Amino acid sequence: MKVVLDTNVFNDRKFLEWLIDSPFQPVASSVVYMEVLYRYARRKGLLEAKSKVKSVFESVSLEIMDFDEESAEIVVQSALGRWNFSENARDYMIGSLAVKLNAPLVTNNKKHFDWLSEVYTPTEFMDKFSP
Repeated sequence: MKVVLDTNVFNDRKFLEWLIDSPFQPVASSVVYMEVLYRYARRKGLLEAKSKVKSVFESVSLEIMDFDEESAEIVVQSALGRWNFSENARDYMIGSLAVKLNAPLVTNNKKHFDWLSEVYTPTEFMDKFSP
């Protein structure tokens, strides 16, 4: 089963280590890649950041999926009437992948994804799906 990861879960070493041995297939939007890469590049430069991010993503067998037309349409449909699009556009972009794949999303900021049906913190996800 696929599970969509938000940017902030990459700060949770325990969750990432748990994910390696789990039956889940982690996926993330190209928006998450951009955010994580930017965070590392600010401190280490782009070349070193690319190497570090690639290493972390490969360690959990993370698949990066492009933000495409279908995802854009999901964002628009999800954001209509909520009046917070400009503040949360990237979160809508990240969450659209969970809708597209009918997969849970794991984040440390559940309130930004209250429009999704299945959202967990890393701890909640591990508690629910650990043997």
